[in-house]
Amino acid sequence: MKNSRRDFIKSAAVAGISLPLTNTFSIGKSNPLQTSNRDQMMNFMDNKASSNYIPGGFFMHFNKKGDEAVKAHLDYYRATKMDFVKIQFDGMSLPLMPEIKTAKDWYKMPIFKEDYFEPIVYIIKKLVKELKNEALIIQTLYSPYQMAKQAVPWDQLVKHVYEDPEAVSRGMENVTLSILNFVQAGVNAGLDGFYTCAQGGETNRIADINLFNRTIKNFDMLLYKEVNQLVQHNILHICDYDGNYDQFEKRFKDYPGQIVNVPLQADGKDFSLSDAYSIFNRPVMGGMDRHGVIAKGTPSQVKIATEKMLANAPAKTIISGNCTVASDTPIENIRTAIEVAHRFRA
Repeated sequence: MKNSRRDFIKSAAVAGISLPLTNTFSIGKSNPLQTSNRDQMMNFMDNKASSNYIPGGFFMHFNKKGDEAVKAHLDYYRATKMDFVKIQFDGMSLPLMPEIKTAKDWYKMPIFKEDYFEPIVYIIKKLVKELKNEALIIQTLYSPYQMAKQAVPWDQLVKHVYEDPEAVSRGMENVTLSILNFVQAGVNAGLDGFYTCAQGGETNRIADINLFNRTIKNFDMLLYKEVNQLVQHNILHICDYDGNYDQFEKRFKDYPGQIVNVPLQADGKDFSLSDAYSIFNRPVMGGMDRHGVIAKGTPSQVKIATEKMLANAPAKTIISGNCTVASDTPIENIRTAIEVAHRFRA
């Protein structure tokens, strides 16, 4: 990768590339005495193993840096009784680039080296040292589109895509190379996987599927294909934070990732975990509205809602929200949902 990143981009297939939808995980001989979260998740993700266990994980932005961020992640993981550690990408963004005023200016997008991402790599190393023997360590990974809209406001980015998709794609290429530098640093630091995000094709963003494929999906696929070659435990997050999607299956079915975290609506209607499983044929994650009972209800209400949702969930389900929960979401509610999931099929 280090010697041929540009060649990798140039030679890779465009959107629509055929990728394996699932991996088989080798976890060695099982030991009934080992019951750590790491072992539970490894067993859950092993396609050959049957398990009644339902893991859980809800995510919250901490907006802290350095050792304070490490402590926030540790405290949250312990308090919620999550089944894995998911590291946020708080405080790490590409700098605003006012020099990109027109679509042609996307040729000016620089490539950021590994050292640019050192603040997050520091957090990764600390959490790996503290928790890797106990839990899978998964790092949030923003898509090239999500990183690009940090450098250029999203409305301007979308405008440029419609004006000159080829010029924007040249800039997105460099953004992708920057993220690959971070991926390599994270893997070297000991990550088990990434929480890979998909965004940008919402009905209020780049809804035109051909433009979406050329300027967004093409680079998502290049990046996430490489991620799935480097580490096995990856979660695809189809993010509905900015809006809803149409042509959902056509857009996302072939995205890589061993688990798929899905929105609650798609193609203008409700979208269940069973709907998601019928499309992706992989373990699915989600089911809870981040603005709903988990945020506003009582623990008893959360228990009822969780049991109702899980009653119709696929066999391989991870209970979670459709995106990050608000920072004032009661920890007791989150812990209740996860504990209910753990006991549901016991």
